[in-house]
Amino acid sequence: MSRRSKPVQQQTTFTGVNNELPQLRSRESLKRQISDVPEGPSSKRTRVHSLRDYFNQSMVNHLNSMIQNAWKKSKGDKAKFTKEVNLLKAKSETPRLPSGTLKDAANLAHCEHQEMITYMDKNGEKLNKFLWKDFFDANVDNVAQRFQAGHAATSSSTPAGPSAAPLQPMAAGPSSAPFQPMAAGPSTPSMPFTSPFQSTAAGPSTVTASSDDDDTSSETTISEIGSVFDEDPTKDYRTCSVTMNKILRTDLLEAIKNIIFGKLNDATHRSTDYALNYYLVLHLLLLKFRDGTFALENQTPVFRDAPGFAIARLLPAGYVKSEHCNVTHSALPIPTAFFASTNLAQDFDLLFQKSHLALMQSYFFGVRGALESSLTAHPVQKALFQSLIPCNVTPQKYSAHGLSSAECQNVANKIQTNIGNMWKGNKIFKHLLNKLLHALLSIHLAPDREAQRQEAMTKRDKGKSKDKGKGKERATPLPPSAGGPSTTQSASIKPFTRNAFRNIRRGETKKINSYQAKKEQDPSNPKWDSKIQHCQSRIDRCYHLYKNSPRSIETPSAVDDDDEKVVSVEDQEEEEENEEAQAQSDLSRRRLRVLTAVCRDLLLNDGIAACTEDHIKKLLEGPQQPEVDCCLNLVTRLKPYIPRKDAQNSLARVLPFCLLANDTLGFTGYNKFQRKLLPDPQFTHQYPLSLSAQTIYYALDRGPDRLIMYSYDGSVLISATKANQNKDACYNSIFDLNAVQQVCKSYGLTFAQHMTLMPGLKTVRILGCRPKKATYNEDTKGDKQQRWTKEVLQNDIVVREAQKDDDAINADINEAEERVKVLKEELKSALKEFDYASFGQKIKDKKKTWIPGVTNNALYGEIQQLKIDRNEAFMKTQHIRQEMRSVRQSLFYMRTAKKNKSKIRELNAAKSTATTTAEDIPALRRGGHGVHIGPRRLAQDIDIDNDVVFSGTDNGFVTMTETVAFDAKRFAFHLDMFCHQGLDKEEQAALVAKHDPAFLSLPPSYKIKADDVDFRCGYRKARLKLERRKRENPHIRQLEQASRESSLKGADTAQSYLSRFSVQQSNSGALQAFYDSPARRAENRHLELHNKTQRNKICASERQFVAQHKKEESSGPAGEGSSRRKPKPKPIMMIGDSGLGVGSTIKGYRRYGGTWKQNLQGGNTHVCCTSEYMTSQTCMYCFSKLTHPTSKQVVKGKVVTKKVPGAFVCLNPDCVLQQFGRNVFARDKLSALAIGLSGVNQLLFQATFPQLSRKFSDTSTDFINKTASFRSEREARASV
Repeated sequence: MSRRSKPVQQQTTFTGVNNELPQLRSRESLKRQISDVPEGPSSKRTRVHSLRDYFNQSMVNHLNSMIQNAWKKSKGDKAKFTKEVNLLKAKSETPRLPSGTLKDAANLAHCEHQEMITYMDKNGEKLNKFLWKDFFDANVDNVAQRFQAGHAATSSSTPAGPSAAPLQPMAAGPSSAPFQPMAAGPSTPSMPFTSPFQSTAAGPSTVTASSDDDDTSSETTISEIGSVFDEDPTKDYRTCSVTMNKILRTDLLEAIKNIIFGKLNDATHRSTDYALNYYLVLHLLLLKFRDGTFALENQTPVFRDAPGFAIARLLPAGYVKSEHCNVTHSALPIPTAFFASTNLAQDFDLLFQKSHLALMQSYFFGVRGALESSLTAHPVQKALFQSLIPCNVTPQKYSAHGLSSAECQNVANKIQTNIGNMWKGNKIFKHLLNKLLHALLSIHLAPDREAQRQEAMTKRDKGKSKDKGKGKERATPLPPSAGGPSTTQSASIKPFTRNAFRNIRRGETKKINSYQAKKEQDPSNPKWDSKIQHCQSRIDRCYHLYKNSPRSIETPSAVDDDDEKVVSVEDQEEEEENEEAQAQSDLSRRRLRVLTAVCRDLLLNDGIAACTEDHIKKLLEGPQQPEVDCCLNLVTRLKPYIPRKDAQNSLARVLPFCLLANDTLGFTGYNKFQRKLLPDPQFTHQYPLSLSAQTIYYALDRGPDRLIMYSYDGSVLISATKANQNKDACYNSIFDLNAVQQVCKSYGLTFAQHMTLMPGLKTVRILGCRPKKATYNEDTKGDKQQRWTKEVLQNDIVVREAQKDDDAINADINEAEERVKVLKEELKSALKEFDYASFGQKIKDKKKTWIPGVTNNALYGEIQQLKIDRNEAFMKTQHIRQEMRSVRQSLFYMRTAKKNKSKIRELNAAKSTATTTAEDIPALRRGGHGVHIGPRRLAQDIDIDNDVVFSGTDNGFVTMTETVAFDAKRFAFHLDMFCHQGLDKEEQAALVAKHDPAFLSLPPSYKIKADDVDFRCGYRKARLKLERRKRENPHIRQLEQASRESSLKGADTAQSYLSRFSVQQSNSGALQAFYDSPARRAENRHLELHNKTQRNKICASERQFVAQHKKEESSGPAGEGSSRRKPKPKPIMMIGDSGLGVGSTIKGYRRYGGTWKQNLQGGNTHVCCTSEYMTSQTCMYCFSKLTHPTSKQVVKGKVVTKKVPGAFVCLNPDCVLQQFGRNVFARDKLSALAIGLSGVNQLLFQATFPQLSRKFSDTSTDFINKTASFRSEREARASV
């Protein structure tokens, strides 16, 4: 969003009381009066006036016919005739055009019926039925009187009707005389004959000033017009959607409404074309960096075409590029001499910034072009602009857009905002640097693994190209059919596993039980026996297939029948890879990460101008010569692309490197790591129209039928400046501001004087604002990284270390570094000791020798001893890791203290002046709601046992959220487990008996999956409809295929991009007509409304699940005489702050994540955003580290160990779950419980378990002391 430093002062505003705004009027209607209607023979008159006259004559004929019929029904009785006329008047209160009026008018005009209908729809100042009602009301009495008088004069000869009719119908034929209105007498009202577009509302009759200049010109500059809207930094801005008809003024004349819709539709088309051309110029300027580079000629910057950097120079000799990549050369680095001049460096840094884009807009899109003085002041930008002349992109190439400067600026503001959001924080540069180094090091130092990746990519591409309509091969083969033998299995199909057999057996057993129950009810029916026999035969066949399935190794489950766990540690795969890499040429992934960090440090170090082997060997532990040579080659070639640290936030400085990184990643097939550098244009949909006050003014003042708008004081808005000073009047000229304010009020917003009109003119997005919520103790200055750095510098340990002198700190740092090296060696030896594969195989071999029915005490003891040895080896690795983590954390704090002593003193001095008490923390009140970020506490009047129920929610991709509900009793149980660690088995059993033994199992959970949102909200149905329409429209499929073949991503030069863009733009008209068709617009609007309803229902069902956790306790006990029930407990939901899926690059998932669910929940109950730190890796019963179970599989003839990512196992021998055999958890359910417990701790004690705290200074003793009063109070209550 663009910001204004000073809002525009409004001359008139909408108050909702006595704000009657005159209707819009056509400028031509002010110059054309009723007397201006041409008269004379119809042959000398225009076709337009003739058609309207014939319609008027048709109304005269129908009115005469109605009066004549009324006279016939009255049979000459005056009283009855008056009664019949009054009945006609009563019927006319409901406007309705008499049947056949338009058809008779067409017959009179000798034209087609549809031509008359089309003319009246487009040229009538009102709907036809309202024209008839006005005509009827003005003439019925006069016609009836004249009809009655004529009958009285000729009653003796013509009782059926008078000889002189009140209104004579026109004879059919083109040469007939035109319709003449009845002469008005003193008591005879004349038939109204209003000119088109003439408003019946009162308004000024003259215009004091005119704005008949060219549409692209304005009496105000862009800076005077300002941004899209005036943004107040003290308010939050939100949008709400509404249909156009709901907020449109109901008193607008139909003709005026048609003009407005036509002009807004025209403005949408013009804005879309302008945006596409804007994107074209942007991308051409970007791609020119690939075609050449800047140079100096007589101290003047010029852009020279030159061969780009060959990507093959970064790769091994003979490397074959990806077949999907057309780019072989990329951008060259900018010469360092170019930045010797401060003026040139500053001008270069402005590229693709706001000032540069404004100059580009004037140069290519301005009617008058850019000023020569502006181009002279920016020679770098001028040279880049002139480099597009060979591509036939000349100055003022796209100036014939027909938009005003304000409308152009609205489109440009959106694009500039998108670019700013993309490059905020320089994340693109950091991401591409890491991924490029990782890809290049993998290609050089792990060639075998790289060859396997290339082979997998080739197979994947072939699989996509063949049999797209067929389903995938089943991972688990189906059992043979009942009618014949099983088919031959291919070697690639996985063996029939035990779990697959168990699933089939479980399902068939349920069917057998069901059939047996039905057989008992209907024993005479023989079909139940055949069904039972069929199910049993299927079980037998599957069992035979499972036993004879070819597999070279037993595939154990995560948990065996005798509670035997197959476990792994987080570094197990890498340690195996380290051992295998000794006999292979590939480096391990861990080693590649180390080399990536070394290369990154050398590239970002401004003190190293030319890298040498000594620099690499100094940073690298145990360097090998191939590693050193590879790193030296990459750093040497990439160093010229890397700007200094103080210039890395400049988009222009990092642009050559980002282009090189993207091209290299595409060249090597790592397309998933590529990043967009600029927003891409869209050709299948029109762009929304930004409706500011200036946009409305220029849209209605453009072209024929130019409309005039008035302010609330009756003056004419004669310029964009006046329109900007009367924004409410501009919007109220088209929209009903009362309806707009009611829509905003329903969302808790206030109208912010800005709208966005969606393509098709059916839906409007209204911008509203609300005051920003006050936050507690939250520093919002700077970005997230700056706030985190400030928090670290205020840490107590860092402050304490900063008080030491440098010699003492250096000594502590050296000691800690030596300790880290020792711990690394100890961890390596401990991991070799903890060979989980060997332990698992030994335990399985022992179990195979178990003899049923015989005492196997010795064998049982051996198995238990193996489990004890395994668990102890695992705990040893965990203790070493914990110590290493503590030492590294201390090392980080000492280095931070040494580097930032002066800043620490300043922050510490400011911190000492501020004091915070518990009462200053905002409290969650009974019956309140909202989304809370930061410290919160429970109000003292809330009883956690009866008034509230807690829940924890873990976020994810496939399972978007998994929620568990728990009460204060379960929370007290886990709190006691933390405070009583180290108990023996008997004491643990007593502690469990003190609480509820059911707490040893995780509580049930409520899952919301992405597929559920996809189906319930209608997205899946909408996609299927769209696919069906594409299948029914071969032309659209051909256009989309042509667009894919001419994809803009495949352009390697600016000229190639221009040719591909022309193909896309030529297809855009038909594609936009298809995607923005009326049917599609109606479906999208329905989808939007349905989506809102269903998302609220999804959240309501989740709250209902949480509230039902204490449903039985909240109701009174049975047998009580009172029917009064206790109030239901109010949910307090703890939702994790990570894993929302926003900005995720993981492919293959429906991205319905974000903060929408917690915001909807916050509208009904309290929602606390809780830190997810270590919540998925900590056991909530012994608070030790967890690990994933593992399973062994055969992949390409090798036995490999795969982790089971959906589960966790606790191997702590002192854990209470070891005693009860429940030490395996579902991953997401455990994380949800940990998040909920952590959030409740924060509410009650403003602290959490030290294992879940990011603060290194938090200790178990401090936390136990904080919870002492809470635990003692509950113990006293339990004893009573």
